[in-house]
Amino acid sequence: MGSLLDDWPSYDPHNFSQLRPADSSAQPSKLTPVTYRPTHNKTLPPPDQVNVAFDTVEYVASLLSM
Repeated sequence: MGSLLDDWPSYDPHNFSQLRPADSSAQPSKLTPVTYRPTHNKTLPPPDQVNVAFDTVEYVASLLSM
């Protein structure tokens, strides 16, 4: 008994000559723009990180003023 796919041509994903161009007579489907919906607010870091950043800047500034 043969395979169900015996009469089908083999498909080689690396052989680009097997790819056919899209049917130009078909109507193009309308594309819906993707809307980005963030899961959380990325504009402000947590308060503890803000304090660390300012402390670091003040520390570096104090070193430079020596």
